[in-house]
Amino acid sequence: MNETTGKSLARWWLLLGVAGLAVGGLLALPLAVAHTPAFATPAMQQLFHNALVVHVDLTVLVWFLTAACMVWSAEAAGRRAFITIPYLEQAALGAMGAGAALLAVSPLFGGEALMSNYIPVISNPVFFLGLALIFCSVVLQITYYFISYPLAKNLQGVACASTAIITGTAFVCFFVAAMHMPKVIEGEQYYDLLFWAGGHVLQNAYNILLVLTWLRLAICLRPGLKTGSWLGLLCFFLLLITVDALIVAVRDDVTSQNYRLFFTRDVMEVGGIAPALAGLWILTKLSLPSAKERAIFTSLAMSLLLFFYGGVLGVLIHGQDVTIPAHYHGSIVGVTLAFMGLAYLWLPRFGYGEVAHTKLAFWQPIIYGVGQIMHISGLAWSGGYGVLRKTPGALEGGFTSAKAAMGLMELGGLLAIIGGFMFVVVVGRAVYNSSSEPLAK
Repeated sequence: MNETTGKSLARWWLLLGVAGLAVGGLLALPLAVAHTPAFATPAMQQLFHNALVVHVDLTVLVWFLTAACMVWSAEAAGRRAFITIPYLEQAALGAMGAGAALLAVSPLFGGEALMSNYIPVISNPVFFLGLALIFCSVVLQITYYFISYPLAKNLQGVACASTAIITGTAFVCFFVAAMHMPKVIEGEQYYDLLFWAGGHVLQNAYNILLVLTWLRLAICLRPGLKTGSWLGLLCFFLLLITVDALIVAVRDDVTSQNYRLFFTRDVMEVGGIAPALAGLWILTKLSLPSAKERAIFTSLAMSLLLFFYGGVLGVLIHGQDVTIPAHYHGSIVGVTLAFMGLAYLWLPRFGYGEVAHTKLAFWQPIIYGVGQIMHISGLAWSGGYGVLRKTPGALEGGFTSAKAAMGLMELGGLLAIIGGFMFVVVVGRAVYNSSSEPLAK
């Protein structure tokens, strides 16, 4: 495959992810107000849960996986595959697009919304067909990456290959959990256990991808920045955890306490140390940008801020209140902001217009990030009053201060939605002002 074709396909992964963010952002509107007592009606509860499922799956699962596929595509572009499989990446793109579309329309076909961790589901055939297509898409893209890019020539290549290996292992964990699931388990508990091991393993793929993205943004701001050997050690460390996770997934009973605690304690908490240390190192290397790169700087800075804020909130979790989503919203948004910065960095490389110097691109990560800080701060504050997670109308009869906290959450959520759509507008303008051919790698 020639380099131009490879870049053209990499750009489509980006545009597909941005489309998923746009649709998921629209679904965030009912979520921003649904915790207030005025909306605690049966119809709003059904809308809330359906919207929450599709919102999470589009803005986290689809967005993160398309970002990973974009990176794998860009890394493999222009390299001669040692096995030729015609239209392999095109098939992966088509499967991802069809799967995401089916997820978006799945609430129209009935079924119960089940708030399982990592991948919430709507129990109807349309949703599950869409999810299956998304999984197939990623497997196809990983296959394309490894047959096109068999050897990593530097530490960034090692990191990229590690994300593909860990992602593939996460999918194996999904399959193993399905094979080991007791037949008596069903409903939300079934999907919670089904995605528990693989969902935690997948976070480590995102962790490496996050660090790799931070590095690329930092190198753009400070050309010549060297990572040293610590990036390779980080990948080796997370790969070891992944192997251990696969052993536990195959060996242990999915319903056992050891199984559940291992993936919470060892895989997620220990695995999260690596990007935290990398983030601290990158913070020491930050330098002020030129006018041409200012959106890269704000994306990186807000990403680091949100990621660390989410980590701090994780220490405050007690029970099942909304401090839990406050924690993971912070960490997830940190990853999202990094990928937004990578989009700004790579848009010209994909043949689209330069945007990193524009005011809209500069302010977009700030508005999005500040909105999310307000949103998760309100969630964490209200969590101190026992407001339950995943529950609309949860403040009925609550304290005035708790209602104020949820008001902060709603205001921040609306500001974050505005920031999210600003990103869609910036990318749309870049596409509109695109050049005829992608730039060289």
